[in-house]
Parts: sequence; C-alpha cells; structure tokens
Amino acid sequence: MEHINRFERFAEDFEAAVADDDWTRLEKHLAEDVTYLNVGGPDPISQGRDTVITYLKTDVEQNDRRFDTRTVIALTPPSVEANRLSRQWRCTYTLAGAPNLVIEGEARYLFEGDLIKQIEEEVTVDSLQKLEAWMRDYGELLQT
Repeated sequence: MEHINRFERFAEDFEAAVADDDWTRLEKHLAEDVTYLNVGGPDPISQGRDTVITYLKTDVEQNDRRFDTRTVIALTPPSVEANRLSRQWRCTYTLAGAPNLVIEGEARYLFEGDLIKQIEEEVTVDSLQKLEAWMRDYGELLQT
C-alpha cells in the first residue's frame, strides 16, 4: 500500500506540473539516479533526476500541449509486487477537426526506499499503429 500511495502522490504532482509547468515538484519523488525508459519510443532512455524531469517536461510541451485536451485514466488499479508497481492506462487526446486519439499502455515503476528508481512507459502495439495513422491523417492540424 505504501508504494501505491507514493505512486499516487507522484501522479498527482505530475498532473499538477502538466497544468502549471512547475516541474520541480517531481524532484521529491525521484531518486537522483532515476532511469526513464520509453519502451519502443523515440529517445528510449533518460538517466538522472534532472534529465528525466527535462524529458517529461519536453514530452508534454512537444506532444500533449499541442492538443486541445488530454485525459488520462487508469484501466487497472496499481498492482504491486515487492518494490515494483505497474498500472495500465488510457490517454485520450482531443483536437478540433480530428477524431479523438486514444493511446493505451502500461507504466511500471521500481521503488528504492521512498523514491522512484526507474520508470518504464510502454505503449501498446495497437496504439502505436493508431498514432501513426492519426498523425498521417491529422498531424498537420497540430499547432507547432
């Protein structure tokens, strides 16, 4: 239960950072040598607290904020095994003039004491295909 509470506080602070751009609030959740793995995505690995926070901020700026809205929901409750937590999620993006873009995946966290030591994000193969098709058909509508 302790890892679930830590994860939920991190997730809340992440969403707050998306809203107000104060990414420093994530520092207290991440180990100094944290690793972020973007499984199957561009720039697959980031290492170090400052680098990971910069990556997350840049990803939001270059992707999420280009849409009108972004809604993330949990598809499964967090599952904990020893010091690992995983959760499946769905993110729905809206943009005027285009159908919703729905991406699903899994987030996996490794805790070391009170801190997150590793984050893995993996988008489903189906979602990657949907993203590719959506970008091909509607990508020009995104603000740059």
